[in-house]
Amino acid sequence: MAERYLIAVATYLRPTGLQRLLDSLEAAVSSASVDIVVVDNDAAGSARSVAVSHPIGPTYVIEPEPGISAARNRALQHFSDRYCGIIFVDDDEWVTPAWLTTLTKYATQTQADVVVGPVMSVFLEPAPEWVERGGFFKPRYPATGDRLRHAPTNNTLLVRDAWVRAGSPKFDLSFSATGGEDTDFFHGLRKSGATILFCEDAVVYEEVPTERQSLGWVRRRAIREGANETRVLRKHHDSLWAALGRGVRSAAYGLIFLGVGLVAHRGIQARPYFTLFYACGQFAALFNYQVEGYSRISESNNGR
Repeated sequence: MAERYLIAVATYLRPTGLQRLLDSLEAAVSSASVDIVVVDNDAAGSARSVAVSHPIGPTYVIEPEPGISAARNRALQHFSDRYCGIIFVDDDEWVTPAWLTTLTKYATQTQADVVVGPVMSVFLEPAPEWVERGGFFKPRYPATGDRLRHAPTNNTLLVRDAWVRAGSPKFDLSFSATGGEDTDFFHGLRKSGATILFCEDAVVYEEVPTERQSLGWVRRRAIREGANETRVLRKHHDSLWAALGRGVRSAAYGLIFLGVGLVAHRGIQARPYFTLFYACGQFAALFNYQVEGYSRISESNNGR
């Protein structure tokens, strides 16, 4: 099979972000064998003018069923055997010229089934002081070669052979409103035997809009992700005890070090704050609590 890749972009009401992403991809794919599919999750086709007029020439399709899982699945319909892998990237991101080469070479060299790269947050306007002081939007990433338990879909390469061996799974529509469809999808792939590796050099960048620069948004995101982890483990009939044990430790860590930060006049620190509410989400999901993170009420909450 020729080393040809499919780059999949799901978009919803982000024409400016989509334009920026396609512009960046134009430089990244100039010497590579790739196709690009843009899946517009707006039934009205609001991304059409950006996609069809772009010189990079992506395939443009509309997925009228609302929800991120449906949009991802529409992209998988284009993942035929003419491709050796599919690469997911989001419409609020942009890539560097070396990104594609770095990602695909690492996959080839390591024979990994899934390769994940970091997403670096960028503030287009100066961030609030508490964001900088607390280290928010600066996650701690693994090192190159580290094995991961699951993967996101915002900078990830999936090898077709691994996907086929796993039964060509789709994204679960029950996660459409809450997110976590990627956690569920790649958790299942790993359980089928797929190897998920991290590549710290395959960087993409992501804009942090002002709507996300609040403790309320961070708290809601943490609770949602924690709840989704518990939902995924329950769906796959995995033991919850190890995860809930980690949740207890995370809650204790969060409470202790949030207090330490406040006493030391360093303000609220990102890591203990996020881990505390992540743990809350893990336990809340035992009682079927869910947080909708892909609301159609506003663009800032749609998650794409």
